[in-house]
Amino acid sequence: MEEEKIYTVHIENECNCFKKSGFENNLTYKDKADAQQKAKTMECRMNQEFCHTHYFEAEDRGDIIVIGSVVRADFEDDDDDY
Repeated sequence: MEEEKIYTVHIENECNCFKKSGFENNLTYKDKADAQQKAKTMECRMNQEFCHTHYFEAEDRGDIIVIGSVVRADFEDDDDDY
């Protein structure tokens, strides 16, 4: 008998905003499309609703979709380039 596949949405680094958000880490799904949709929804909400210290991006790694983060660059200095 073939084992049922499970797909996981994993937050790579749980920042303070994530911990306060009520979102859960390591969500599991039986359908990959459901996992991908949830990861994209979380990525979008985290980028829009969190404190904007980090930029979040979902990466499909097969059975796991990892939402990683990088510190956002300070764009204020770029305003002098007009």
